[in-house]
Amino acid sequence: MRPLKRFLLAHLAAPAARALIWLLCVTIRLKVEGAANEDALDREGKPGIICCWHGRLLFLPYYYRHVRRKNAVMDVLASSSHDGEFVARVSRLFGFGVIRGSSYKNSRTALRAMARSVAQGRWPGIIADGSRGPAFVAQPGSVMLAKITGAPVIPVTVAFDRYWTLNSWDRMQIPKPFTRGVVIHGNPVVFPSGGGREELDTKRKELNRTLGRITGRADGYFFQKSS
Repeated sequence: MRPLKRFLLAHLAAPAARALIWLLCVTIRLKVEGAANEDALDREGKPGIICCWHGRLLFLPYYYRHVRRKNAVMDVLASSSHDGEFVARVSRLFGFGVIRGSSYKNSRTALRAMARSVAQGRWPGIIADGSRGPAFVAQPGSVMLAKITGAPVIPVTVAFDRYWTLNSWDRMQIPKPFTRGVVIHGNPVVFPSGGGREELDTKRKELNRTLGRITGRADGYFFQKSS
């Protein structure tokens, strides 16, 4: 990345994006469901692995820093691409640690770094369908981390009553100001002690089903409430 572009990204684009996300998200009237599993881990002093779809990512940094886990130490995985650089800078401005890598580049290095994060008691956050998709298809990274560390994967999703949808591969949802929102936490996906390679795909599919189920529930939440 050229020095001028890096300067503009660091000093203009990323701070502006962080401020815009905060101003937008602070207006949302929020409901939260299923957070008891995270609370239980907190009481035990154990970290979990937060996992969400790429298209539902925008609200969650605000949620975890300003609503849910204000004092928690969390790391997020951001890809090594230019887009990942932007995500990394915005995440740091929200107060998160950042680990660079993806399933396409530096995957082993990133996985080791995330494992160290868990060992230090930090909560890592991973995008289930990765930085390139396909959308709503869970990749194995989060369950591989669960296998290595023994930490449970916590599926999380969000939906809004009124929102814009980007014309992008992930169909990113951007909430409209003063809308209603719901965050739903799914049941943890736990990798069994002693589980082998064949268990990875089983748990990946379980994560995929759980995220699909809670996202479907979140998408229909306000329709159900008003019908």
